[in-house]
Amino acid sequence: MIIFDIPYAPANGRWAVQVGTDGHPEFKTRIDAIRFAVDAALKAQQHGDDALITVEGVDGRRRTFDHEVKGVT
Repeated sequence: MIIFDIPYAPANGRWAVQVGTDGHPEFKTRIDAIRFAVDAALKAQQHGDDALITVEGVDGRRRTFDHEVKGVT
């Protein structure tokens, strides 16, 4: 399972997307970070890997989505 974790606020002016234990690419905008996570999750799914995207909201809660950006409960 690959998990893409996107914070609500940037660190040092950039959004770092934590990708499991494989590092954290950084982006200028939150939209770019989300776009990266969705594209990478879709590619992972196409290669037979399970992937989830977690996005932190302004309320501090993390919401989970699949590679089709459908909410997962």
